[in-house]
Amino acid sequence: MSTNEFQQLVDSVHAGQADGFAFWKHTDFWIGAVIAVVGLVISGFGLWYSILAFREAEKAKTEAIEAKKAAKEAGKIVKIQTIMLDLSEISQKLEKLQMEIHFNEARDLLNEITRKLLRLTAPFEKDEVLSEKIAALRDALSKAKEALNKVRPNPKEEEVPNSTYYAMEAPFATINNCVADVLGLFEKLTINFGV
Repeated sequence: MSTNEFQQLVDSVHAGQADGFAFWKHTDFWIGAVIAVVGLVISGFGLWYSILAFREAEKAKTEAIEAKKAAKEAGKIVKIQTIMLDLSEISQKLEKLQMEIHFNEARDLLNEITRKLLRLTAPFEKDEVLSEKIAALRDALSKAKEALNKVRPNPKEEEVPNSTYYAMEAPFATINNCVADVLGLFEKLTINFGV
């Protein structure tokens, strides 16, 4: 379109306005208006859909967080149940103390259960519920070590029969009671988790 043609078009529009030209009476205006309204409606639907999608995403995020928490709790329960099995095994060993036990056997047994109990209870040492019972268990282990050291046989002498058993009977019973206390608290924890 040349400059002259454009100028004529502008002049005709100005002339039309002077003659009472109404732009809304032309089809082009209404087609444009309808397209604009349809565009606004579609934009409104798009906005509405975006809001719904955002709400659903928030809901999905919340559900995912809850599922993650539930999975962690289930993992804790499984770990606690495994620890409970190990503690029960230790308790059974302590209950089967033989009267004919010798010093070296008692020493090995005490070292084994001490190592296992320290490993099993270490993660819960600072736990509000378990810390007191774990401290009592550690104290019982120390006292058992002291009791065993009192009956350590002299290498030049023969071990007094049953002396190790009588020296260890009470300390092992105390350790076993402490293990039972810890087991009971673990059972309570699994009940609180909803098992």
